[in-house]
This record gives sequence, C-alpha cells and structure tokens, in this order.
Amino acid sequence: MREILNVALDLACAGGFDNLTLHRLAESMNRSVAAVYRYFPSREAVISELQRLIATHINLITIDAQQRVEAWAAATSADAQETAIAKILMAGIIYDEYAHQQPNELGLVMRYFSTPHHVLPEQDAAHVFEATATGLDRLAEILDTATQNGALKPGVSRDRAMMFWAALQGTINVLKIVNRGGWSPAPNLVQQALFTCLVGWGANPDVVERLTSIVADGEFTRIERSARDLLSNIDDDK
Repeated sequence: MREILNVALDLACAGGFDNLTLHRLAESMNRSVAAVYRYFPSREAVISELQRLIATHINLITIDAQQRVEAWAAATSADAQETAIAKILMAGIIYDEYAHQQPNELGLVMRYFSTPHHVLPEQDAAHVFEATATGLDRLAEILDTATQNGALKPGVSRDRAMMFWAALQGTINVLKIVNRGGWSPAPNLVQQALFTCLVGWGANPDVVERLTSIVADGEFTRIERSARDLLSNIDDDK
C-alpha cells in the first residue's frame, strides 16, 4: 500500500490526476494491474486516498505551527485574546507557506473543492472531506474561543471558518493567475486577506498587524513534516 501511494503521488504531482491511471501506476511499479486492484478497487479510490493523505498532512503541520504559537504565548505572557488571534493567523499563514513549498500537492487535494463537477464518487468525496473538516472544526474552535474572550465580535464560528478558508484559498488561486497576467499585487496579499477577515469580525487592527509580523517569521512557519511521512504509518498487512 505504501509503494502504491508513493508512486501514485509521484505520478499525480508530475502530471496531475490525468497522469494517474492504474495501468501507468502498475507499470511504474513493475507490477501487474491486478496487484494494484488488490488494495484499491478503482483509480478514484487511489485519488481519494492521496487527497486524504495530503489533507491530513496539512492538518498536522498546522497543529505543529500553532503549538509553536502556544509556546511563544507562554514565554511572552501573551493574553488569551492575543493567543487566539495569533493561532487563527497561523492557520492561514502556514497554509500559504505550504502552498508555496508544495504547490503540486496542494493542487491535488484542492481539485475536488475547486470544481463544480463531481470528480469523485460521493463516498470517496466524503472520505476526503473528513480530513479537511477536521482542520475546519479546529479553526472554528479557535474562532469560538476568540469570540468568547472578546477578541472578536459575536458571530457563527463555523461560518467564519468556511469564509476564512475560502478567502485564503481564493487569494492563493487568484495570485497564480494575476502574477502571470502582468499584475503586481502586494507580496503579502494573503496576509492582507486574513487581516481583512479578522478586522471585519471585530479584531483590533493594530493587534492583528503586530501579531502577523510575529507569526509570519520563519521560526513559526517552518514545515518539518512531509506527506510521505504519513505513509510509514500504514501497516504492511493492510
């Protein structure tokens, strides 16, 4: 299973999902198609597992970064409001960092969410969204904490989590287009989008600006895991 997913990730990152067929996958492994079918009943099942793998990886690197924020908050005696805002910002900034470091991987996991067409069967799509929803639920909890301690005005945290993610993903996608079209947007446009969301929800602009400059530092945004690290947790007998 590890071998299949490692090779599938190589093929998909090199040429997108159109480059990933079970025959090409089997050929790249010097195995028969029947050997692939033993673990995955279809191409869509392989795609679903790759997307779930990457979504889980994004959740884990976000947790890593937010734990560094918590350590900073403890060391600097930051109050509850500042800590909550910093963790919200970190969720967006680490996602943007991952998008820069691994654009092909991010493109794989976002393909289903960025097209109106049903790329995957409903069962496989639900499987992918489970991993993505875990990150959104965690973000909603932090937004709720920020609301309860007065850092943000009252609002529906789950709705805000979706808007935050949509603004983040939309800005990243738009930047890919405008940069090629000759426009010269601000280099920190993603951070500006996060700033706009938080200030619109009632955060203090000066606090958001100050915390952004802190958590955007490379010490906080380093990524020490890879998606392939998760494959080592797959049991050999599965």
